[in-house]
Amino acid sequence: ELGRYLTYLFSNDITSTGRVESFELTDETNLYYRSDKSKKICVFVPSTYDNETPHDILYFFDAQNLFSNVNKYTNNGDPYGSWQLDVVISELHRQYGKNIIVVGIDNADEYRSHELFMSPQTFGKLSELATSIPNDNFSKGYLDDLSQFIVNTLHPFVREKYCVKEDSIGIGGSSMGGIAAFYCGLREQGFYKYVLSYSPAFALYEPISFDEYFKSKGFAHIAQILPSIHIYCGGGDPLEAELLPQSKATKTALENNGYPKDKIFETYDEEKMHNEESWRLILCDSFSKIFDL
Repeated sequence: ELGRYLTYLFSNDITSTGRVESFELTDETNLYYRSDKSKKICVFVPSTYDNETPHDILYFFDAQNLFSNVNKYTNNGDPYGSWQLDVVISELHRQYGKNIIVVGIDNADEYRSHELFMSPQTFGKLSELATSIPNDNFSKGYLDDLSQFIVNTLHPFVREKYCVKEDSIGIGGSSMGGIAAFYCGLREQGFYKYVLSYSPAFALYEPISFDEYFKSKGFAHIAQILPSIHIYCGGGDPLEAELLPQSKATKTALENNGYPKDKIFETYDEEKMHNEESWRLILCDSFSKIFDL
């Protein structure tokens, strides 16, 4: 089974089975809010890659902890760990012949809470939970701009540099990145084929904001171009327990507003905690559903 090989824990003995290429892209139009007008990007290129075989593209937030050779959460006592997405992608190729390039978008700087959230002025009201969190500022809401950066600047760069499929593009993330992936997937109609939204921070907005946004999208009229969405949440620590009810409610709101039920998948595990180990373990569930493995 897929999960037999992909459900492993982090190990310092794991080595990358491909290469990670790093870039910094400038976009003065869509990244105007950043002092450097640029974003750091990490691209995992499988060892099996060749320029003749079109590869799926998976855009993913939080590049700083996606791959097995990263140090952000693995050497300093932080309880999170790495996604080890490079190893997962290689295993998908070995077992099922899937060819995927992962494009990681770094979100480790002071703009993290500004650019991974929707603007309250255009999307909807922040919840009491959001306004009660110290040292975080969700009120700027530059996610529309970051989404346009991905589509208008990052994707053309990736398309020119690598052999990719234009009809098999995914986007994923967890926590702040989980809500960002979800929103980008719905915003860029027809661009993404699937969305991985893990432990999404839906609870930082009032529930009515999502309902009104979904109503405005007219899902029933664009069903054929909507992405498949996998929503996952745990419940094994206070943060996951806080996020879980709104994850379920948002999924229900999608369906109530005409989102095709066969394009929404959900997985909940109330024992799992808010960390990369838990999110990594659910990847096998996502890929088996999205790609019908």
